[in-house]
Amino acid sequence: MKNIIKYVDDETPRNEYPKRIVSPTKPANCCNDHNREMVGNTREIDGFNFCYKICRECGHAVKFYFPANEASNPAVKEYRQWKRYMAQ
Repeated sequence: MKNIIKYVDDETPRNEYPKRIVSPTKPANCCNDHNREMVGNTREIDGFNFCYKICRECGHAVKFYFPANEASNPAVKEYRQWKRYMAQ
């Protein structure tokens, strides 16, 4: 799965979505759910929904995964089975 976020400290944060997002390597104190805005649309890969979120103040970006819903997608079922196995 390709990640468009480039984490570097020697470049200015910038949003070139959907091509690339340049982000600081570490979040700052300002990074929280209230300061992060969704960039682009929600996407789905193998049954998992995600979006990119960027802090309005410092530009730190994350790939945010939404909680998985009950699904018939085999990838989601396999992941849940694996998580159950790892929890034992």
